[in-house]
Amino acid sequence: MLLWVLLALALLLVAGGLAVLGRLAFRLAGDVRHLGRAVGDAADRIGRAAEDLEDARSGRF
Repeated sequence: MLLWVLLALALLLVAGGLAVLGRLAFRLAGDVRHLGRAVGDAADRIGRAAEDLEDARSGRF
């Protein structure tokens, strides 16, 4: 009887741990997606600024 109780408890702990890890994985994926968008936007702004500097250097406005 004690063996079954310990087995059930271990199973519950494993399931709970997997649920927590799954939640953290989804949250991490969302944060990575957000960071990727921010990096892409920053790269676009840097590219536009570089074009503006090149236009200013060549005398085109």
